[in-house]
Amino acid sequence: MPDRAPLRPEDPEHVREYRLTARLGEGGQGTVYLGESPTGARVAVKLLRADLTQDAEAMERFVREVSTTRRVSPFCTAAVLDTGVDHHRPYIVSEYIDGPTLQEVVTTEGPREGAVLHRLAIGTVTALVAIHQAEIVHRDFKPSNVLLAPDGPRVIDFGIAKALDRTSTLTGTAIGTPAYMTPEQLEGKNAGSPADMFAWGCTMVFAATGAPPFGTDSLAAIFNRIMNLTPDLSAITDPALRELVGHCLAKDPTQRPTASEALMRLLGHATGASGMTGEASTGSALPAAPQGILAQGSAVAAQHTGPGPNGYPPGTLPGAAFLSPPARVEDRTWYGSGSTGGQPYPAEQHRHPQQNPPPQQAYHQAGPGPGPGPQQAYHQTHSGAPTFPSHPAAPYQGAVAAAYPPQGAAPAKSRRGLWAAVGGFATVVLVAGGIVAVVNNGSSDTPATPRADRTGQATGRSTPGPTPAPVPTADQEIKLPDSSITIHESYEDPIKLTSYTLARGDDYSLYIRETNTRQFVKNNTYRDYVLNSSGTQALATNRDYDSNNEEYISIVDVRTGGASAVRITKSPFYATSPQWSPDGTKGMFNLYETDEEPDIAPQLYGYAIVDIATKKATVVPVKGIGIWPFFWRADSRAIGAWLSDVDTKKYLRFYDLQGTPLQTLRDVGEPIWIDGESVSPSGALMITSCPETNEICLRSTTATAGGEPKVRIPFWTERIICWYDDRHIVAWQQGDSGQEAVVIDFKGRVKRVLATNTESEDTTQQAMSFTRTG
Repeated sequence: MPDRAPLRPEDPEHVREYRLTARLGEGGQGTVYLGESPTGARVAVKLLRADLTQDAEAMERFVREVSTTRRVSPFCTAAVLDTGVDHHRPYIVSEYIDGPTLQEVVTTEGPREGAVLHRLAIGTVTALVAIHQAEIVHRDFKPSNVLLAPDGPRVIDFGIAKALDRTSTLTGTAIGTPAYMTPEQLEGKNAGSPADMFAWGCTMVFAATGAPPFGTDSLAAIFNRIMNLTPDLSAITDPALRELVGHCLAKDPTQRPTASEALMRLLGHATGASGMTGEASTGSALPAAPQGILAQGSAVAAQHTGPGPNGYPPGTLPGAAFLSPPARVEDRTWYGSGSTGGQPYPAEQHRHPQQNPPPQQAYHQAGPGPGPGPQQAYHQTHSGAPTFPSHPAAPYQGAVAAAYPPQGAAPAKSRRGLWAAVGGFATVVLVAGGIVAVVNNGSSDTPATPRADRTGQATGRSTPGPTPAPVPTADQEIKLPDSSITIHESYEDPIKLTSYTLARGDDYSLYIRETNTRQFVKNNTYRDYVLNSSGTQALATNRDYDSNNEEYISIVDVRTGGASAVRITKSPFYATSPQWSPDGTKGMFNLYETDEEPDIAPQLYGYAIVDIATKKATVVPVKGIGIWPFFWRADSRAIGAWLSDVDTKKYLRFYDLQGTPLQTLRDVGEPIWIDGESVSPSGALMITSCPETNEICLRSTTATAGGEPKVRIPFWTERIICWYDDRHIVAWQQGDSGQEAVVIDFKGRVKRVLATNTESEDTTQQAMSFTRTG
């Protein structure tokens, strides 16, 4: 954002409920202020000029137009939080981005080049993909509408120019910035999404040279060059980016690549010989980008590494697995241990006894997995023979049927529940290197909605949608060692079981999948263990405090088995339930506080954010959070949780990574029992329940409040496991000879059995961890 300036005497002190604290900038459309929401969050408030709309009806029409921008997925954009009218002036409230504009940076520091320019290109075109998928055209894409935040570029002010074009007193004039306008706009034609790609190309030229490609002199000269001349792109030294920018600056809008195609090309996945399929200039919505492409683009834009050979990012980028074609077992890397078996702790090391968790921990507790061997595998070591104090015990919780102490632990002084039985179903965790969000529902009421039978017949209603891709047929069975559960797997499945735990009596065991095999081998190193989608790193919680009673988590290198220890907190606090951020650059852990009294349950204290690159942790206490655990928002920039009003009505609240409340969403359904991810792999939909109909409801992740869900699935289950892919969900149901984990579509039809269990006792004693592989 521009430098802050004090408010002037003529400036308002408030715009509706937002208190204004400083000026951020002023332009032809109005003034931008730094504001504060009722929750204390910093926001940007754009107050438009009153004369831009003709009358009350035009003003209402403008607000309706601009309010559609709230459905844009927050990938590389500043999320629009609120719109309205105050004292006859329209206003737009958006997420505050603390960073200068691209215009300012290039003007003061000079042109961008190399890896910096490449990441800028990826981040800004990722934003256009998100904007266009919401069926919105930016119409004023330019360097001053790109903010350079610490975590990558953000695009702002999308959709405002179009709204003004439809409602402004400036009817008959072209709304936009002359140097970034298109030939079709100058001809008086409609400016659809291809116009944004033209403006994006111009912005990339400005970033590389310090000047727009068609000059900044007289309007007549600029417009003549836009219509007739081909700009010089030689300053863009990366051949791939230079070629793409040239295609975006095509005079014919149908010859420009779409935003999705441009992003695929920048990520090294061209759509053909030229990477273009063309797009009509009518502004029609783009086809959906490949699964996870927005998350991948956002992750690359925030990286500190440059492009690889031929200008493309390295193949090990976070999210790359989303775009990888399926492979057969002989050439696919199964996400499991890089070595065979685990190593026990040294004999002199004392484990913390087990602690029964609150119910929500049991629902999403991550299944442990492989890790390094003894303490010497850590980069940080402790001298001497340590003795490890124990966490105090916690009581039995209503939804937790049982908890099982680890081997050698004293049941009277438990540390934390690795997992526990809930509702008679096995605890299953989906490990998603992409979007991860965990919610659950403590209700035990049994709805009357009938479940789908195995033939796919279901009652109720669902919102029709595109025909989903077929679910592959299972082509192998894996009988899990020492368990009654059998996995029915396909080589083409987008999720794979990578570890599971068993706890019987005093015996606790962890099994991990060996790389490139169907074999599971015992490993007793960690409690929580969550792989990223590329299978290269894992987040893990350690079983024990160190000798100073401090809590460390581990970032595990799966290939070598080594780990980096990161200090999180100290007794009586502990970390649990690690979750990868959607962009793969950070980890989040829920933090709990134990009580000195063993009969008092541990309380949710806050969360910890771990930066994977720097291996630094930030602990964020949150007051009044209640019992619902934290989860990632789809853009990796916020943490969410379900809260309850005094009348127990549930609502969602999102916090920034420092704990400041950002947004409160009411009337968006209720939480539902779910063991893995709540948000779909693409980040577009979130699972909730519709309590009035007892259906599974899918809501847009960009929804602000209320409204009809995008999809109603007529399927009742006591437990959802996870998303299978963007068009299918995995849930438990009672089968003919035991419990079944089934893949269902949005009409509630069973498409495949993923797992079967013949002994109900094992479902109360086993936790499974899946990793998303594509």
